[in-house]
Amino acid sequence: MKREKLMVAAIENGTVIDHIPSEKLFAVIRLLHIEELDHDTVFIGYNLHSHLMQRKSIIKIANRFFSPAELNRLSVVAPNVTL
Repeated sequence: MKREKLMVAAIENGTVIDHIPSEKLFAVIRLLHIEELDHDTVFIGYNLHSHLMQRKSIIKIANRFFSPAELNRLSVVAPNVTL
């Protein structure tokens, strides 16, 4: 399968949370306190086309990794995301 062009460049070091249901995006942002990140580059893609989900959201955060406790909380809100 041919890979489509990325809308935003890949990050070298950090976390990508993909396949977030668009209706859960803002809950994920609040849950992980992403709005409080002052020094990290953050990309938030909302309501993007997805072959699997029709519409999805994605968060890319450079130089930031989440703890197991944070990821457990994430799995309650959006259990099918991929990291």
